[in-house]
Amino acid sequence: MNNEKHNSKKIKEAITTTALKIFSTLVRILLRNGVTYKTASQWLRWIYVDIASNEFKLAGRKQSKSRVAILTGLSRMEVDRLMKSEHPHKTTAIDQYHRASRVLDGWIHDPAYQDLNGKPLMLKFDGSSPSFTSLVEKYSGGVPPRSIKDELFRVKSIELSPEGLIQLRSAYFVTINDKDTLYQFGMLGFATKALMETIDYNMYQCKDSNNTHLQLVASNDNIPIEILDDIKQKLQDYGRKCVVDADKYMFEKTEKSTASKQVKRAGIGVYYFEDSNSQDHY
Repeated sequence: MNNEKHNSKKIKEAITTTALKIFSTLVRILLRNGVTYKTASQWLRWIYVDIASNEFKLAGRKQSKSRVAILTGLSRMEVDRLMKSEHPHKTTAIDQYHRASRVLDGWIHDPAYQDLNGKPLMLKFDGSSPSFTSLVEKYSGGVPPRSIKDELFRVKSIELSPEGLIQLRSAYFVTINDKDTLYQFGMLGFATKALMETIDYNMYQCKDSNNTHLQLVASNDNIPIEILDDIKQKLQDYGRKCVVDADKYMFEKTEKSTASKQVKRAGIGVYYFEDSNSQDHY
């Protein structure tokens, strides 16, 4: 019994430390954008109720407001109010990002849009395939081709050739100015959620230790500042190559597979980080 209490205490301490680390970075971003505690707490209450309502049901039983109140620590009246409230404001920025990226991805890898040397073709805007319009319809159906074209022009991923054809300038959708903060926030939510869901899966959902999702970190606490730039460049080169190779493999694999109504999103995330250990006081 004492061991169980000791382990429970250690787990709570670990969760507290982990939450503070996550919150510290998130709160810094929120404060930089004028989001107060009152607003953030409203979001947190809403998501607590949403997750408890949909993901913590008892088997074979409908989730009750009373159980949600017990799970979240909120009053039943507050739970009722939050369950009836609208979803917090959404932004379509991340969806736009993915649509534009899919168009570029298809242009790079689809043989129908490559020349004999395997390089992306220069495309007329509309007309029969291969054209920019047919490319957008194939890889980002439902969005006006001109909207995608304007967006890719804006971020300098494409340009017009002297003949008036659309040619690829950058193989990847890269945000370039303050307007693209929306995209950065979209990626912040997407990438952070993906990493935390991987950890959650490995800790609580995966029953087979040989079937966990990839979760690796390479770091060193004793890098002299004089060689940091060299290490940064090398690690970023590794990361870019990893992403490009993974992107190409997934595209080729999905193009060859039989179409299915059941699909899932999968991928890997790569990022470079550096900090001072002395600043990590949470």
